[in-house]
Amino acid sequence: MTRIIEISHEECVSRFALVPIDRKRLHGFKRRIAVDESDYECGSAHLTRDGRFFLGAGCTSALYVNEDGDTINRNDLAAVDSERKPLSTLPVTTGHPQAAKEVASPEDFLDHVVIRVYALEAEALDPVLESKLRAGDILRISYRPRVGHMENPAFLLANEQGIFLVQAEACRFEYVGLEQTISETDGAWEDADADGDEFGFELDWGADHAVA
Repeated sequence: MTRIIEISHEECVSRFALVPIDRKRLHGFKRRIAVDESDYECGSAHLTRDGRFFLGAGCTSALYVNEDGDTINRNDLAAVDSERKPLSTLPVTTGHPQAAKEVASPEDFLDHVVIRVYALEAEALDPVLESKLRAGDILRISYRPRVGHMENPAFLLANEQGIFLVQAEACRFEYVGLEQTISETDGAWEDADADGDEFGFELDWGADHAVA
């Protein structure tokens, strides 16, 4: 089923169908099929360590367990913060128009890690919104297809190939450039020995390690 997103901008609503973009769609893919001596396709399966049970496809799954090793139903799990306080639940954004927010700078966009990209096929497109995107503006919108606990941004942008929705999350790493100097912590190298071993290792290279 095709997902639909509605975006409001200056009191006009645009409607798009979301088409996921992934490596398979861009580059195609190959599937390697194992067959037996009669050219019948083989299916994957697992054998338990004791060899007593044969587990076909769909017989195994991921489980959540507590400290006692008891299985926990996924519906009983709750997201908490570092102080074990429950996180607020954010509703889905589908089903009603989402406002295109402030224009994001290229630097702001690049400070995020891309999670997923969609091509937007316009069913109804506001000309003003299209002209802004074609001019290079990057707009923020809210896009949350399922209930979540974090407000990760989504970006709306366009190029000569079309209009795209980019799901992202804030990057937690600081940028390190080629010309950036590294600040050394005071006393970080005080343990270096007199021979220049910066890690303070004492290696005893005896006759067994002599080089001719």
